[in-house]
Amino acid sequence: MGSPKRAACLIAALVAACAPAAAQSSGFGQNKIAYDRFDWKVYASPHFDVHYYGAEENLLQDVVSDAESAYLRISKELDHELSFRVPLVIYKTHQEFSQTNITLAELPEAVGAFAEPVQNRMVVPIDVPPDELYKLLSHELTHIFQYSIFFEGYLGRALRARPPTWLFEGMASYFAKDETNLDRMAIRDAVVNNFLPPIQALSGLSFLAYRYGHAVFDFIEQEQGKEGVRNFIYEYRKVLLTNNIEKAVKETFGYDAEEFNRRFNRYLRKKYFPVLLEKKSPDDYGKEIAVKRRGRSVPTFGPALSPSGELVAALAAPGMKLDLVVLSAEDGKLVRNLTSGWTNQYQGLVTKVFEGKRDIAWSPSGDQIAVFVKRENRTPLFIFNALTGKREREIDLENLYECAAPAFSPDGRRVAFEANLNGVVDIFELDLDSGEIRNVTQDEFFDTNPWYAADGKSLLYDRRLGEFWKIFSVDLSDPSRKTQLTFGTESDLQPSYSRDGNTIFFSSDRDPNGVYNLYGLDLRSGEVRQYTDVVGGCFAPVEMADHGDESSLVFVAFYTGTFKLYRMPLLKAETTIEPSARMEQPVEAEPFQPPLKLTLDESRKQPYKRRWDLSAPNVGVGLTDDGTFLSNVSLAFSDLLGDHRAFLNFYSVSSFSNLQAMYLNLKHRTNWGAQIFDYRDYFLSASLSGLSRDQTYRTTGGTVFAQYPISRYYRVEGSLGVLDRAQDYLVGTFASGNPAFQSIKERFVTAGVGLVGDTTRYQDFGPFQGKRFRIGVTYGANVGGTDLGDLLNYSLDFRTYRQLTRRSTLAWRLSAAVSAGSAETYYAFGGINQLRGFDFREFFGSRVAFSNLELRFPLVDAMRFPFMTMGPVRGFLFFDVGAAELRDGLYYDSRLGIVRADFSTEPPTPIKFKFWDSENNRLQDGRAAYGLGIQLYFAGLQLNWAWSYALPYTRYVPNADRTNLIPVEQKSDGLRSVFYIVYDF
Repeated sequence: MGSPKRAACLIAALVAACAPAAAQSSGFGQNKIAYDRFDWKVYASPHFDVHYYGAEENLLQDVVSDAESAYLRISKELDHELSFRVPLVIYKTHQEFSQTNITLAELPEAVGAFAEPVQNRMVVPIDVPPDELYKLLSHELTHIFQYSIFFEGYLGRALRARPPTWLFEGMASYFAKDETNLDRMAIRDAVVNNFLPPIQALSGLSFLAYRYGHAVFDFIEQEQGKEGVRNFIYEYRKVLLTNNIEKAVKETFGYDAEEFNRRFNRYLRKKYFPVLLEKKSPDDYGKEIAVKRRGRSVPTFGPALSPSGELVAALAAPGMKLDLVVLSAEDGKLVRNLTSGWTNQYQGLVTKVFEGKRDIAWSPSGDQIAVFVKRENRTPLFIFNALTGKREREIDLENLYECAAPAFSPDGRRVAFEANLNGVVDIFELDLDSGEIRNVTQDEFFDTNPWYAADGKSLLYDRRLGEFWKIFSVDLSDPSRKTQLTFGTESDLQPSYSRDGNTIFFSSDRDPNGVYNLYGLDLRSGEVRQYTDVVGGCFAPVEMADHGDESSLVFVAFYTGTFKLYRMPLLKAETTIEPSARMEQPVEAEPFQPPLKLTLDESRKQPYKRRWDLSAPNVGVGLTDDGTFLSNVSLAFSDLLGDHRAFLNFYSVSSFSNLQAMYLNLKHRTNWGAQIFDYRDYFLSASLSGLSRDQTYRTTGGTVFAQYPISRYYRVEGSLGVLDRAQDYLVGTFASGNPAFQSIKERFVTAGVGLVGDTTRYQDFGPFQGKRFRIGVTYGANVGGTDLGDLLNYSLDFRTYRQLTRRSTLAWRLSAAVSAGSAETYYAFGGINQLRGFDFREFFGSRVAFSNLELRFPLVDAMRFPFMTMGPVRGFLFFDVGAAELRDGLYYDSRLGIVRADFSTEPPTPIKFKFWDSENNRLQDGRAAYGLGIQLYFAGLQLNWAWSYALPYTRYVPNADRTNLIPVEQKSDGLRSVFYIVYDF
């Protein structure tokens, strides 16, 4: 995974610091930064312990009322009471929510909230409209009920269970009643396009798994009522650990899963196919303006027209990421990609297309295109020049978060947009010349989608009224003057003025089936014209400049599973609704109210008190190419907010076991902690009988440490500690050349610093673009034991990845470690994916380095069997090279078990390390191999088979009377096949 996990990164880095036999450092990961500080308090409602901070005090009563209302309704419908109080942690904004330490993974914009089964916590941002907050709390609370019903309070069941996404998320959506017409649009489109997978195929995490899951529970209710829903839930509990959906279906409904799928598909067809027969496709209205890849259209949305109407800016995915592109409005030909390539200057473009919001704007007075980007915890405004492709301006909107939906004023000197200020979303206006920002709407409602009138004196925008979005206008000279323009129990989105200013175009779900179509409100007559009548949905209408006598709209349609861009002539409307027929009254909808309205009891407010609890344990295993078993068991403990964490980590390499205990404080931007450890390992020596593991070391000690994230991608680390070390030292060479080792004990006071960077991007098969590195230095002052001097170690681990195709990657790694102090540290490497063609840890020394170059490519996406699915299967071509040397240039030959020397002298004179034999044009003390391999992902493990050839090198062997060593060419032993279980670098 590519999510940054601060605790995991610290653990890995510190383990690497304590592991001198490992030439390869670790401890990468992007930074999850705590930008804000929270003074937590707790309010005890009847069923919840609501964790909040001071800025949320005035919203606490609403949250408690929503949560308790949701509890009573869901408890009744499930006929189940929770046996525990639910910790509910609320954040005022999504930006603050994304900083939570309850999960150490990054929370992208798409994650609206979450619940977790170990401590049964709900974690929710509350900066959404009141009706959506009630549904959001209901959704996450349903998960808590699921944990109670399915896991029954047993952590083991929670860790072993693998319930399918459609069941867990579909059930939560069903009980929360949170499906919107935008959600229904996606499943309606899937059904009418005959995408009807069996429920067994919906186990993965995807948007359609949520939607089909909700539909499954709607179907069960129609077939057998709410009692049938409950029966199915409790039958599934019986088969939870085997995930035998077929048995749960059979016991609930009396027929098998195949019949269930048939009936469910028939239900979906009956529900949605009539829409297909009654309605049209967007192709019937206009021409697609298509960005194409390999001859096929790619997702394209968010249109903004140039002043001439000849070009259109849009968001599209011509490659593996979302880009800002400029297209020909005539045929969709790509004119320029303004954000092509990968960048670390921002994380991505802000898009709210599935929330019915506009994403970009084109200045009516020039060539400037505005778009918001996600960077760290901010959403700065970027302004690009459409002709040159250069980014002209970057504007950070201080104290405003989650900015979106930009709109240029007619003169191009101002930009209106939506933004979150202290948990309320209003329309703001930025003066591009002065940088002044003002709140235009400034009310308790949620506002979005601004659009300037032609004279620049007023704005159209969407306001949330109750459960619906309605169109308003605000006078910019007197923002208190706001006029409601559309009414009724539908949502009217993305308003825009016609070029003559007499019509407001918008998208609305006022269709009886809840389909979003394009409409026009005539401001002179008051009549509403419907311009489309489609199966999927139409959005973001913008009128083009006239071409001859023809006026056209550019719009976005959701069709065949994606968003596409179209140009439609404004001809005859589908229907026209006269003002007298609408029977509307200009009365604002009533604000949403939960079923229960509770009053707070001040005596139930308490300061937050830290309480430790067990988090989910983690178990990992691996296998080297020589059969050495690797294992890792970690027990994690944390307080309820996740700011304070403790770990007990048990590692083993073969029979060598290691123990580490650690405390981490993640509350603020600077993370700090302390650890104690006892670490044991080995490096290889050799004898006449072959390789053996008889050279060992042990380190015991403790450190205090800290890390400071410079940005999302880079951080500095530092540590201070005490280290006791017992190590087998190479202290001499016998006359035979065999090494002489002696176990020496030392004690050091250590200090270390490091710089870590990680810009890696991931696909489901692993890293595919970016780089990561760790540079570190550790100094240890000798304060006891055998005084061989001080410790001074340097380490480097650099890895870079380059995307070649959508699923092929070129990967390169350089890893090096140098012991430069008087007290040597030995490092070992070899085998696995470090230096294939040789044995695991075959090479050791006080200076080591190795490098790997790999071409990784797909073979098989998945291998499906009746009882399991395995995969993907991927292939790789590789070239590995490395070398190790001892102090003063000595070289230890692991195959002969000797320190190479000239035995004709007395005492023997060492033959110095030399990487390349220039006389014979081949490797000497360096080693290299090339080959190919395949990888199979199974049960969370990466299984690797590799076939390698070692390059020839100069080897020194005893002469006939064993009085000296002579150089000979060592050729490859032939094709070598190995199997190992470790992850890619």
